[in-house]
Amino acid sequence: MSFVRKFLSIYKTDLKLLRRDPMLVYSVAMTLVLLLIVRYFKDRIGVYYPLLALLMMLFIPMIFGMVPGFMMADEKEDKTIQALQVIPISSEAFLAYRLTWASVVTVVMTGLAPTILDIEISRNGLLALMALFVLEVWIYGLLITVFSESRMQALTVSKVLGWLLMLPPLIKLVVEWRDLSTDWSRFTAFLPTYWLYRVFEGIPLNDYGDFPTAVLVHLVWLVPLVVLFRRRVL
Repeated sequence: MSFVRKFLSIYKTDLKLLRRDPMLVYSVAMTLVLLLIVRYFKDRIGVYYPLLALLMMLFIPMIFGMVPGFMMADEKEDKTIQALQVIPISSEAFLAYRLTWASVVTVVMTGLAPTILDIEISRNGLLALMALFVLEVWIYGLLITVFSESRMQALTVSKVLGWLLMLPPLIKLVVEWRDLSTDWSRFTAFLPTYWLYRVFEGIPLNDYGDFPTAVLVHLVWLVPLVVLFRRRVL
């Protein structure tokens, strides 16, 4: 089977899933609505707006990582993912296909987000966020896929992961709002979103010293998930 035919087989499966449940369309619409709602309240939020804007931007990789994660959970439940094993394609190539389109949509939405939210982000800052968001799409999609055997399990896993990954900026928001002497968000430094916030915080100062650490922490999460996917899924 040629390289093109391999991916056409998977593509046909994706189209069937999207026709049955057009999550991608809903996800794009939901992301735009969330960004527009936050933008509407910009003047009322005041000095906390940049942090809240980041919180909303965090939903971009979460939402678009969830879509392929749910699709693969569906395939596991319907046993169709086992059928893909007869196609001579590596696990890495399958993941690259399944998560690349979600990564592309994430990059596009991330590029639009500063304009919608009316915040200034430098070109280098935006590129840094895009790179980290793409890694988070993969992490989020793989977490749902690896630890879910059905759509219902995927919903539960996505809720737990959503709250977990939102903890660093949420805690930081409380620290700033209550003017606490201790930055309790440091205790979440094992989470990739903590370092995402650190990078976001340095962008206005043109300080990207935390970016290498952020990439490293994301990879520490991503690599084991790829290994687990190969062992437990495909």
